[in-house]
Amino acid sequence: MQPFSIDPPFYEPLALHHDRAGFDCGEASLNEFLKRHARQNAERNVGVTHVAVSQPGDSEILGYYTLLVRSVEKEELGHPQKLPTGQIGVTLLARLAVSRKAQGRGLGTQMLLRSIVQTERAARDLGIHALVLHALDERAKVWYLSLNFGFEVLPDKPLHLCLSTRTIRQLKLGDT
Repeated sequence: MQPFSIDPPFYEPLALHHDRAGFDCGEASLNEFLKRHARQNAERNVGVTHVAVSQPGDSEILGYYTLLVRSVEKEELGHPQKLPTGQIGVTLLARLAVSRKAQGRGLGTQMLLRSIVQTERAARDLGIHALVLHALDERAKVWYLSLNFGFEVLPDKPLHLCLSTRTIRQLKLGDT
């Protein structure tokens, strides 16, 4: 598989100067999360929201994604390889949204790739077995799977997807 590159836009942690109220991706729950919960979650160290902007310091949010660390039971992952019994550390891609203005330009894929790279980097220092996500709906699930990065559908949870760190390393995304 050919290496991928992640080109700017620029990414910043969500900050006070970012216009959360002006963001609209067309999905009310994702807009609401950004407006009401993302910054507070970051302040409490329970999730970090990264925003895509045109230039460093811009207030307009083109897209965002939120990452946090979770643990899941081994059985939830359904991987064939042997894992220890009990809780397994994962990165949760809790949200990913692109503003209507920026949709159709590949920004969602870029943000997903960036979250995959961040998961692999963190896995070098922490016990992170995979990146997991809960697709918003069947359409979103189909989009994630269509990218052919190696996501697997979790057993008994048809909208939950998993990308193991082993598979991430096979993508050879580099340290971008």
